[in-house]
Amino acid sequence: MMALRAVAWITLLPRLLAEECSAESCAPRNTGSTFLQFTSRVRHSENSEKQVSCAPFSEWPDVDGVTCGGCRALVKTSSFKRCKDYCESFGHSCVAAAEEEDENCAVKEDYDCDEEIDDTSDMLCTCSKTPAAPCYSSLDGVVTDEGQSVGMARTSSMDECEKACNDKESCESFTLCPEWQKCFLKAKSLDGSEAVEQKSDCKSVFKTTCGSTGGGGGSSGGGSSGGSSGGSGELKVKVVSYNLYWWNAFDQNSWKSDGIISNIKENLRPDTIGFQECDSPSQISRRTGFLSEASQFKGAQGVMIREGRFRASNKGSRDLEATGKWGPRYVTWVKLTDESGKSFWHFNTHWCVHSEGKRVCNEDVRYRGARNMVRAIRDVAGDSPVLITGDFNARMNEKGPQHFLDSGFKLAVNDWVDCIFYSNHWTLLREGKGSSSGSDHKPVYAELALN
Repeated sequence: MMALRAVAWITLLPRLLAEECSAESCAPRNTGSTFLQFTSRVRHSENSEKQVSCAPFSEWPDVDGVTCGGCRALVKTSSFKRCKDYCESFGHSCVAAAEEEDENCAVKEDYDCDEEIDDTSDMLCTCSKTPAAPCYSSLDGVVTDEGQSVGMARTSSMDECEKACNDKESCESFTLCPEWQKCFLKAKSLDGSEAVEQKSDCKSVFKTTCGSTGGGGGSSGGGSSGGSSGGSGELKVKVVSYNLYWWNAFDQNSWKSDGIISNIKENLRPDTIGFQECDSPSQISRRTGFLSEASQFKGAQGVMIREGRFRASNKGSRDLEATGKWGPRYVTWVKLTDESGKSFWHFNTHWCVHSEGKRVCNEDVRYRGARNMVRAIRDVAGDSPVLITGDFNARMNEKGPQHFLDSGFKLAVNDWVDCIFYSNHWTLLREGKGSSSGSDHKPVYAELALN
């Protein structure tokens, strides 16, 4: 009897699906088994019901003449292959992906957003505006009443802790304890006026209005990237230095690049970032969806900025006359001005590491490059505020990095050979080291306020 019922159900199911499809005026599916078709149709239906908002279709790139409403359009696959990459190319997030039926809005087969759609010139992508992540402020200790716990993340990173809170719908604040490498997520909303107590190096951090300084510790940065020009006129900037390991992570083992791009978008979220081993700034811009080239790129290094954050001007580069095996080494720069009119200079570099033939690289060569770089900074920026990022291929006890300190710059953060320096115009708010995420270097970051 059970076997007969199963046979009857398998026989009846295609008819039921056909009737349902007819009632919805959708085209019949011709690929895969009945059960796979049914699963795919359910996924498509669920995705279609999501409430999405998006930019006007006139602003969507590579639309192939067909828009379907509901933030879905038929787009060309040649440049993107995946709806995830397509949507992110103009600052949106992918909600649904599909192969079309006969160059129209009918769905032939559903795909995951990050799944490559092959053997077709078009794909149906549903794209939604990426919601702005919240800003955070911190207190100078732990609130005496932390409220209900809603989870815990094992991390010492403020960025990773903020992301964990953003990903948890009920999270309104958290307690970060770097020494214990733990982040305790809380449901309680804070406003910065709460009483605090000291517990190791722990502190309470809470969601706040972007631009607000909150309570004791000021803005922690958070999803708005950490930079702002608050009511006091104070300019806060999150700066990052990141060696992308391009030849390996973007060329030989290109799958690694997904982790690097995700790290930039979801964890680092810089206002301004100095890249090293970056062969294609345009690819970084397209795949992150929010970074744009700001400085010149020389020797595969330069500066990119969050779109709309600053006005870039006075960009340039100079040969450091410290050539190693891989050719000349440069310093690149750009002047960045925010909407309040406050400005600063960002200098970036990547020093030599190996020797070959007459191209000798050693501590003395890097020291010569350091002297030439400081001279370039003085020539270009004068006494203006300065941020310096780079892969210096030198430990901090070498003469090259020490020359920056001897010249009046301060060290914000250092990991291995990667550093961020800053001039006396700034106050360091916080600093940290991120995950390598596919690179052979960890990114370093700092948040600073312009005095």
